[in-house]
Amino acid sequence: MPEVVISVYNLLMKTLLLAFLFAASLQNTSLASADCAQNRSEFLKRNTALYEEYSKIDSKQIMTDKKKALWIEGNPKVNKALFIAHGYMGSPSEMLFLAQPFIKKGWSVVGFLIPGHGSTYEIANQYKNTRWVEEFKTQLELATSCFNEVRGIGFSTGGLLFHHYALTNTIPASLKSLHLVSPFFIQRFGGLFDRILGFFVNGISVDTAYLLTKFRDLKVMTIDRENYHQNIPVDSGLQVKELGQKVFEMNNNTQIKIPVQVFLSEGDWTVDTDVTKQVMNRDYEEVQLVWYKGSEPHHLMVPSVSKVAGEVQRLIFSFEK
Repeated sequence: MPEVVISVYNLLMKTLLLAFLFAASLQNTSLASADCAQNRSEFLKRNTALYEEYSKIDSKQIMTDKKKALWIEGNPKVNKALFIAHGYMGSPSEMLFLAQPFIKKGWSVVGFLIPGHGSTYEIANQYKNTRWVEEFKTQLELATSCFNEVRGIGFSTGGLLFHHYALTNTIPASLKSLHLVSPFFIQRFGGLFDRILGFFVNGISVDTAYLLTKFRDLKVMTIDRENYHQNIPVDSGLQVKELGQKVFEMNNNTQIKIPVQVFLSEGDWTVDTDVTKQVMNRDYEEVQLVWYKGSEPHHLMVPSVSKVAGEVQRLIFSFEK
């Protein structure tokens, strides 16, 4: 066969192969998109049912869109998602600053709402951490089962839920890394009289509590009010404490292999950071610790109170596994 004919033949085969691979990739993207559309529908359905539960507990309760769970659809060709989990008294919206660079790159964003949160303190106090754990697992796996790559960001109680999940479940192949901002395990101050104190101050307004105590980790709730409870659900806080203690006492025989990035501050008044470091090094094979000396608060990722929020955002976005 003449060389010219062979060259044309080879070029034709390569073209056909590339066309086949391109068509296959489009088909896979289409299938993934269909799966994620179905999973998104299930995610929203579960959360709509949760809001209906709230109304049965208190028919006069009001829940704004800012505090609801969210599933922001990205570019289906990207097929990557960020799963964000907020902290005590917060909502998914408090995490959206960290999601901005991912959204610009076409990622989807799935915002988990801790059951009981987003409405009134009375409703928050009705939900146990067993329900949080159950819903977290179900909703995280709706994301990991349809996206090719998922990265998880958890703040405070959200970080605790990610860690509990990693300890008690097989890590999905699509979950590539965890980014834990001020994850909670053990509180920094006090705790001996929490239940007695709760009897007297359950439902106290954030403004009053901040005025009386100047507890710096409440400040963000007096500024970005639309993202937070405005009355303190003490019983719900005790559920956080209980789950943190449970995880702290767990004995994991093998270290978790998923890469984890942890952000902590010396100025955190909520979290015992020494305990957090201990738990991270105990349970993970690969830990990247970002430590801030000084007065940076618990809410490291919130621009209104943290000078390092932009850096936290950048370090999470640029994290290399």
